[in-house]
Amino acid sequence: MMASFTWKTGRPAGAVVGRYLMKAGAQTEQMKCSNKSFEAGDSTGEVHAEVLHGFQTMMDCGPATEPRLRGVIGHVLASPGSLLRARLIFSIMTSNGAPRERALALAIAVEYFHTASLIFDDMPMMDDALERRGSPCSHVQFGEAAAALGALAFINRGYSLLWEVIGNLPAEDRIEASQLVANCLGTQGILNGQSRDLNFRESARTERDVLEVANGKTVTLIRLTLLLPAIACAVDRATRIDLDELSSLWGRSYQIMDDFKDHLMSPHETGKTAARDDLLERPNMLSAIGRDTAWRRVTGLMAGSNSLVQSLVDRSERWHVLKLVQHALDRDQSSIENRLCVASAA
Repeated sequence: MMASFTWKTGRPAGAVVGRYLMKAGAQTEQMKCSNKSFEAGDSTGEVHAEVLHGFQTMMDCGPATEPRLRGVIGHVLASPGSLLRARLIFSIMTSNGAPRERALALAIAVEYFHTASLIFDDMPMMDDALERRGSPCSHVQFGEAAAALGALAFINRGYSLLWEVIGNLPAEDRIEASQLVANCLGTQGILNGQSRDLNFRESARTERDVLEVANGKTVTLIRLTLLLPAIACAVDRATRIDLDELSSLWGRSYQIMDDFKDHLMSPHETGKTAARDDLLERPNMLSAIGRDTAWRRVTGLMAGSNSLVQSLVDRSERWHVLKLVQHALDRDQSSIENRLCVASAA
């Protein structure tokens, strides 16, 4: 039987989820190694540890939960990924004076939304993937129905945690935050991007079509990650505009580099099923405009994001956390560039 998750008391997960979390120990060590650039600003790993604990204990799931649904939740919690969005939100909010409990609630809410999107994305009706974060996808392990219900459980809990924070904001900020969430997660945001992705074969398959998918699927969640804590902490309007621009630069850079990984890297390297874009006729910038032009796009976007991050850090040291994330993207870019050099020499 599994004890109820009660994040406010900090109780650990119970026995059923516990056996999945045993597996998470080794994956957590790998995750720390793969995100050294982020951890460089957190030498003790306190931010990572606090966010990881929140991710694995804030989910509502008690002994009355049906075993297969409980299994999906435990399986997902045991493979948390980098938690980069959650760590970024937590660090932005605490750097801007928010209480840690409030910062953690918002951070885990957005991470749960992201987690749910991955569960849906991997299902046979969408990408038909077999592996995610080095483990079998939830639908492979527990079936499609249980996986779908598990994703909905993460969304439901995400909204519950989200409201605990934005529900206590001043009226004007509360309205702005609510509208941002609706725009990013609704039919103008990630749902629209996913639908464009699934129906990409019916488009002209131009660079613009690829970018429209990236804007919907990738940019929107990064935008939520940067702007929601800024609104919650009453950050000035000029900085919010810069963060909005940064979300576009980061989101497009990330997506194009992910397209390169789909072409160049194995599942062992990426932790997910590879070579899916062309097979499923899905958007991929390399396929749309060619490898060399796609690489020039990445280079330009990354130069823009580096410049903007430096400008924000120069304005206030509170934004140094953005530099740590930028370094993580820089490392990804270097890794892909090395792979391209090897491919060219072959």
